[in-house]
Amino acid sequence: MIKSGFAFLASRQLALSLLFFLICLFFGLTNENFRNPFNLLDRSRHWVEIGMIAVPMTLIIATGGIDLSVGSIVALCGIVSGLMFEKMGMPLPLAFAFGVLVGGVCGAINGFICSRLRVPALVTTLATMAVFRGLAMGLSRADPIRGFPREITDWAGMSTFGWGNFQLPHQTLLLLILVALGMIVLSKTVVGRWSLQIGENLKAAKFATVPVDKMHLLLYTTCGLVCGLASIIYTARFATAHPAAAKGLELEVIACVVIGGTRITGGNGSVLGTFLGVLILGTLRFGMDLEGILQRYQIVLIGLVVVLAATMNEYVARRPRQK
Repeated sequence: MIKSGFAFLASRQLALSLLFFLICLFFGLTNENFRNPFNLLDRSRHWVEIGMIAVPMTLIIATGGIDLSVGSIVALCGIVSGLMFEKMGMPLPLAFAFGVLVGGVCGAINGFICSRLRVPALVTTLATMAVFRGLAMGLSRADPIRGFPREITDWAGMSTFGWGNFQLPHQTLLLLILVALGMIVLSKTVVGRWSLQIGENLKAAKFATVPVDKMHLLLYTTCGLVCGLASIIYTARFATAHPAAAKGLELEVIACVVIGGTRITGGNGSVLGTFLGVLILGTLRFGMDLEGILQRYQIVLIGLVVVLAATMNEYVARRPRQK
């Protein structure tokens, strides 16, 4: 089953690349602002937080788990960093590092409850989504934290290298590095192999002495740490730590993973596919923004795309069993 899943992913990535090309072609023909590739490259800085978190989420969903609390963790990490900087007088780099640590603790709490207390991931992270968001609201008294130095907002708008008009944003470079690491982990390390085995057959993985509990703790903690990193970029981009930040982010992250070909029930996964899902979702949103399509209609269209992708994932994955 795992081998057939890999064959499916190979063809899936080709199909996703073609879909991305067709979306670009469609909006390029209908809107002249879309035809400038540098506009799309600059827009990519708005997808980074989603793309970063989608990398560890791919491994979590590959095990058959899920994390609905990522948006709340991003908000909480941002608030903690802001309070450390504004109220405690902590240097900004140290305050951000403290926020990342908080993200890791939040992820570890999710992993502990799922692995040790045997509470399903859906229930666990649905509960902690509310808890972490409530903590962010309580610590900040529901008020945004501002007053960050201008250097951080300047950094969020800068590009790291390039030539001519081609400039790669700092955040996008970080995303590409994280995607490359995720691809290596999933395809070349024992962590990736164990993740797929757990999602394919949990009981068989336990009989094969796969450390299931430790894997869950590791993956959810890693996801929390990445949420902490994403909160730095989110805070820098808006120059504000807001307790209501990143609402709905978890749904877009999961959408990218599902569009990328990872079955929501686990057993297969592709970080490259997830990255293509980020490109497709981000490009679709950018094109719809240029066309003036209202946000409420965008959500409907994206929801339909996710349903179609999930249905196709299940259909293709079940075909070998019918032979």
